[in-house]
Amino acid sequence: MVRRRVLVIEDEELKRLTVVDALTDAGYEVRGTGDGTEGFQLLRDEFWDVALVDMKLPGMDGMTILAQARQVRPETSIVMMTAYGSVQTAVEAMRGGAYDFLTKPFTTDELLVKIERLFEYRAKSSENAALRQALDSEYKLHSMVGRSRSMRRLFEQICVVADSDANVLVVGETGTGKELVAETIHYSSPRRQGPLVKVSCVTLRESLIESELFGHEEGAFSGAIRARPGRFELAAGGTLFLDEVDDVPLSVQPKLLRVLQSREFERVGGEKMLRADVRVVAATKQDIPQLVAQGRFREDLYYRLNTVTLRMPPLRERKDEISVLVEHFVRKHDRLEGREFSSAALDVLCRYSWPGNIRELEHVVEAALVMTKDQVLEPPHLPHDFLETVSIRSGTLKVALRDELAGIERQTIVKALAASDGNISRAAMHLHLARGTLRDRMKKLGIRAARGHKPQATRSKPRTPEDPQS
Repeated sequence: MVRRRVLVIEDEELKRLTVVDALTDAGYEVRGTGDGTEGFQLLRDEFWDVALVDMKLPGMDGMTILAQARQVRPETSIVMMTAYGSVQTAVEAMRGGAYDFLTKPFTTDELLVKIERLFEYRAKSSENAALRQALDSEYKLHSMVGRSRSMRRLFEQICVVADSDANVLVVGETGTGKELVAETIHYSSPRRQGPLVKVSCVTLRESLIESELFGHEEGAFSGAIRARPGRFELAAGGTLFLDEVDDVPLSVQPKLLRVLQSREFERVGGEKMLRADVRVVAATKQDIPQLVAQGRFREDLYYRLNTVTLRMPPLRERKDEISVLVEHFVRKHDRLEGREFSSAALDVLCRYSWPGNIRELEHVVEAALVMTKDQVLEPPHLPHDFLETVSIRSGTLKVALRDELAGIERQTIVKALAASDGNISRAAMHLHLARGTLRDRMKKLGIRAARGHKPQATRSKPRTPEDPQS
């Protein structure tokens, strides 16, 4: 069943709890908050079908939330809650993009009727161009970044595949974005109004994976105290994503093959045949034909899964796109506007082989943004463990790269000391480093500094630096 999510932003606690409880009892997935700023952050950061917003709120008022929500979450239907006598304000809110309004005090029945009608309207408007545009932006144009030939070809394949119901096998190394491809396919497909259910096959014990996928009846095995639907049932009308599908044990593979062939299955311990109205997208980092040759994966199941195969290129084959990806991750994670990585920092990133692919790159970018508030991020701002790894893994570039990084770091520290009149404590604050850490780096790089004198840096063997007063 499709989840129906409602956000309640109401500062009057009793009213908020009453609304949340009534909607929860009616089967909606609900979250409430009494603060306008927190409410807008929840509205911005998560997907909500409907938001009930009070006019007068601490932090951010209802009209401001409405105006900003229309920009960042046009797919969310806003219902304004207003006190008696403020109907004119509510009408103005509707002109500003609100779907409807509720006048306080309202009964639980009035609330439920209003919300149910709203969801009926949303269901009838599922093909609305604004909704599709928002979903395309969030799950394809915004999240999937790439301009290389291989990525353009992948985008074209996804667009074609999304409109069909064919099973898809996504193949790629860890961190290349296989799950993101599954999300993009789902939210670009006719099934996008249905659920996207994800299963990590590698995390499930062999004794439990059959029950997780197909569900079980009460008493089917020890510990089955009540009947429970499986992931195929939960994904009805939508998409089932089987991550690391090569980890499905041989004992369960025949049942998985059967449901892909006949679209029917039974729960563990059950006799009733259930219909599987799902689209299956599977992912693997393994060479499944090799597993087939080794007898570890059924050949017929492999051919059922890979009606269409999408191959994710590793980041080491897309190094010309690193600058674009970095820019994307800066926009995604940076709380300060307008920051960027210098050409020297990008050059360091491009020298690395990225065994963890895009996921590892995103982690490095996010860590660098957290560790400094500087407008332009230089190589010394990159995580130290990453810089050490770059030096170790760069082979013949090891010595040259190490010297280059040391030179850039030396120059950055010397500039900070000069701007701080040789005061190590102030320079450390400027560099967002602990004073002890800066002293260690100065010692390692052979930098000497004293108050009132220009800091000196040489490439010769470092001597113990003077300890200026600070």
